[in-house]
Amino acid sequence: MIIHPTSLLATLDAAAEKLFYQESFTNSQREEIVALILSRQCQSGVNAGFFLPFTAESEVKLNLFSGEQLKTDLARNHMPMIEAVRILKLLTPQGQVVIQAIQLANQRMKKMCYSFFCAKGECKALTIAYLRYLSLDSTGNSASQINTHLASLAGHRDGKGRWDGFPFFYTLLTLSEIADPLAAQELQYASLTCKKLQAQNWSGDPVSKRRQEIIGIVLVRS
Repeated sequence: MIIHPTSLLATLDAAAEKLFYQESFTNSQREEIVALILSRQCQSGVNAGFFLPFTAESEVKLNLFSGEQLKTDLARNHMPMIEAVRILKLLTPQGQVVIQAIQLANQRMKKMCYSFFCAKGECKALTIAYLRYLSLDSTGNSASQINTHLASLAGHRDGKGRWDGFPFFYTLLTLSEIADPLAAQELQYASLTCKKLQAQNWSGDPVSKRRQEIIGIVLVRS
């Protein structure tokens, strides 16, 4: 099931999964997903730009695509927005309504610390999510921002194949999607840890399958 009529978070996750596994969408699926996402964007006021989950989702746990859980209100507000505009860009030729929705979200994101790289609390996850979004357009100022984020991330290596406090699997996923020498260097840095993880026993749940796939992609690229 891809469309969840009463869940923005579940719809974003289902769409992200099909994109991750490079599965095709029907035209009607694309239209329904885009329509649901657009319907949840706040157009004005203090929440302008945000994509608001349904009321019934207020107690739903917020997880990254790779399974790491986020707990702060900051993450609950900003992660769906970053992921929503990423999926909008990937799913549809940018008609005027979609362009306006992305521009409105961009106005809010560009004011946030994670757009410049932030290594505090759950801004670490938002920083990586924003980097993943930026990687869809590596031209102009985006290319400079990507390089800044990648160079800053390298400065947070913990010497054990990970990055201090940054969500490991989500960071790997993002790096694996970026065609940049700095991203390749970080994947190489993490490759030994990935080999050790690949050899462990994995359960068959969806998150574990995603993580296994991410590790496989990293090892191919590194």
